[in-house]
Amino acid sequence: MKQKTKKLLQLSFSLGFLATTALVATSCKQPATVAPKPTNPMQPGNGSGSETTTPGTGETMQPGNNSGSGTGTATPDNTEAKNQLNALIDGEDTKLAMYDDYSVIKSTLATAYATAKTVDDKTDATKDELANAITTLQAAITKAAADKKEFDDKNIDLVTAYKTLKNTLSDKETKLNSLTEPKYQGIKTYLTELYKVAETITANSLQANDLTKEKIEKTNTDITTFVNDIGKKREDVDQLSVFKKIVISSDGFKGDFVTKTEQNSNYSIVGIGSDLNEPISKYAKRVIKNLGETPNPTDVSWIYSLVSETGDGKKPASYGIEFEYYGGEKPTLYFPYKLVKSNDRNNLSLKYKLNDSEAKDINLDEPKVDEIKVAKIPLENLKLGDNKISFTTDSGKVSPMIGNMYISSLDTNENQIYNDIFGTEYDEQNPDKITVNFAKGYGLANKQWTSGKNATIITKLHGKLDNQEPEKDFYLVGYLGNRYDGNSNDASNIKFYTFYVNVQKAGNYEISGIYNSGVNRGLSFYVGMYGASESGLHAKFTNLNSGDNNWDSKVAEFKKGSNNNNQQTSLKLLSGLNKIIVAGDQNAKDAPNLGDVTFTYMQSTTPSTDAATRTDTANSTS
Repeated sequence: MKQKTKKLLQLSFSLGFLATTALVATSCKQPATVAPKPTNPMQPGNGSGSETTTPGTGETMQPGNNSGSGTGTATPDNTEAKNQLNALIDGEDTKLAMYDDYSVIKSTLATAYATAKTVDDKTDATKDELANAITTLQAAITKAAADKKEFDDKNIDLVTAYKTLKNTLSDKETKLNSLTEPKYQGIKTYLTELYKVAETITANSLQANDLTKEKIEKTNTDITTFVNDIGKKREDVDQLSVFKKIVISSDGFKGDFVTKTEQNSNYSIVGIGSDLNEPISKYAKRVIKNLGETPNPTDVSWIYSLVSETGDGKKPASYGIEFEYYGGEKPTLYFPYKLVKSNDRNNLSLKYKLNDSEAKDINLDEPKVDEIKVAKIPLENLKLGDNKISFTTDSGKVSPMIGNMYISSLDTNENQIYNDIFGTEYDEQNPDKITVNFAKGYGLANKQWTSGKNATIITKLHGKLDNQEPEKDFYLVGYLGNRYDGNSNDASNIKFYTFYVNVQKAGNYEISGIYNSGVNRGLSFYVGMYGASESGLHAKFTNLNSGDNNWDSKVAEFKKGSNNNNQQTSLKLLSGLNKIIVAGDQNAKDAPNLGDVTFTYMQSTTPSTDAATRTDTANSTS
């Protein structure tokens, strides 16, 4: 019995232990969560069984740790560091743009960004590598800002000038777009080059080795001065499309001249149509007598001599003109010329030098004493902007007389230039009516002033025309006609005046004009030469009297039918320049004081051979 009881107790103990063990095991174990099978069995982590998640932790166990278990081990999370580095790198363009004007700083910072990108591009970058890249790049960004401030503080004037230049550059397109017309291309090209200089400075930045405040300021001043003067330059181009006139000035003479004589104040008309033993002065300007306070209406001038004085310490004589040019590619220089005396023809020299080029000979077409011709010189290699032309004479030779200079950007403007040189004025209502303004136009007195002799002059008279109001100023050729000296009636001894009229049509032209005379006097007009008698080359007006004994305040008009006794009152002219000589109606008689003369086209004619020859001579150019 005892034995049986003992076995029952042992069985009961064993069952209790097993029950307790089972209870403990049941309370500690939960079922494993199995991920669903993946669509692609080759991809881990999607239910393939290659990774499992520990319940209650969310920790994923990775395979591939050679444990053979297929669950792996956890690695550090670099996402936050990656994002921080990416955020810095994403701001690269903005940061670098802040230093566009600081090339050294920008280059250093760009290198720091490149280094950071190398780390960012690594697939296996560690947390330490990422952290170091962030720290290094942030330090470079901070240093760039500090370096910029330090540079600005040390170079305040340089930075200020640079900012001003950049502000000037900001108007570039606006200024250039205001010059779209083809005729302003020269201005636009010149201004574009100025802007290029400024853009080179800004492209090299504030930290260029050779940059100075003075260099920046000069560049800025060059642009702003040019831009501020664009209005005038446009006017110059507009003027050059017709012509630009450069009047002879004392400022243009340089060096030592053989001729040192000053112009005698008694001279009025300073162009003389007969031989002079020597120049009347280095240069001479027309003088209007009795001008008083009236502004001078004339700028007619002549350079008489460019001959250099020789000897130790003497400088070569020259005359120079300076001008700005922004016109076309083929400008032309014009100027009137003549001889001082006939013998000079075989010993003549005239050269011109454009800017820094070699001096070139000017070949003049048969210059004469008693004719004014016009030189025509193509100006090659003229610069946009400032230019200089110098005129000289070879040693041992003499120069011709030369007058005011004209520059035109178009070779179609000869007529306008001739009109200005010779005082030809067209009636706005009737283009066939052409007036010669004696005060303004070049002309020649046949005889020079000498003591005790009344040479031909131009004088002002203030009065009424044909007794009609209002009174106004008239400019008259005085001491015209009659003999200069003695009793000779040879042309060389007659006081006549030579002028030129430029007409567009060949044909007969009626003559009319203004005169002043207190007694009866007459006028003769000749074409080509004094005393011409062929039909159409001589016109005459007689018995001209503007008011008995009134020489001071009355002028009158002469025209066809004015007390002419049926004289011829028209001339046959060719198209272009025509040389006209005026004197008294007879050799030994004075002419009235003669005002402006008008030629009115009447009818077309076939020019004679003689007329064609004389006009070609009068209109020669070189």
